[in-house]
Amino acid sequence: MTNRLEGKVALITGSGGALFDSESGLGFGGSSAFRFCQEEATVIVSDINDDIGRQFTEELKEKGLNAHYQHLDVSKESEWKKIINWIEKDFGRLDILVNNAGVTSSPDIFNTNESDWNKANNINSKGCFLGTKHAGILMKKNNSGSIINISSAYGIVASKASFAYHASKGSVIAMSKAAAIQLAPHKVRVNTVCPGWSDTHFTMPLFDNPERVKTIINTVPLGDWIPSDQIAWGVVYLASDESEWVTGTELVIDAGWTAQ
Repeated sequence: MTNRLEGKVALITGSGGALFDSESGLGFGGSSAFRFCQEEATVIVSDINDDIGRQFTEELKEKGLNAHYQHLDVSKESEWKKIINWIEKDFGRLDILVNNAGVTSSPDIFNTNESDWNKANNINSKGCFLGTKHAGILMKKNNSGSIINISSAYGIVASKASFAYHASKGSVIAMSKAAAIQLAPHKVRVNTVCPGWSDTHFTMPLFDNPERVKTIINTVPLGDWIPSDQIAWGVVYLASDESEWVTGTELVIDAGWTAQ
């Protein structure tokens, strides 16, 4: 590795949901945590699944990497205040926040109930809002920082299903643009990453239906699923000083899917 994040402190939400030997892989959060550590960042792994989150953090430590674990429900402002206070007390700064925690929702508008809507938006949208707000408060003290909000190709284009998911991920893009403008005077950058079809635990159930998988792959110009590790490298770029003039924009990693 090239030490692209050396000396930086990073918090990655929803990054403790899988282990290295998980069938579905590490997902965007776990893959990002691993690559951040390899690039010499101090990484705070956070999740609501404390058992697996702690195990994953130990796996990182066993590889000689600098990782710590903290519980975080991204939908609760009190927990955001708690973890940001802990980071400031223990590390004195926060350089990078990756708002990765998320849920999916598949019903169309007619079959989406209030509970579906609230769950998708409380975690996917509200979680990014709270994280951006409270990380921004700490980052502006140091007049620097990078916030990366994980949206989706479904935040850009629509489909015949996933109504609440589309709404929540679309709002992340608009919110990130507004935050980028409002945090720019403090030299805090805010961007989104919009992954396409990738191998995560959300998409694993699709692999039980080979015809469905074939249909999806046929719509992807580059002709295959995107490894979650490739999404992580995009996140590393936005977290690094290589992107110091990049803010308020979307990094779309979808193998050409939304270009059609």
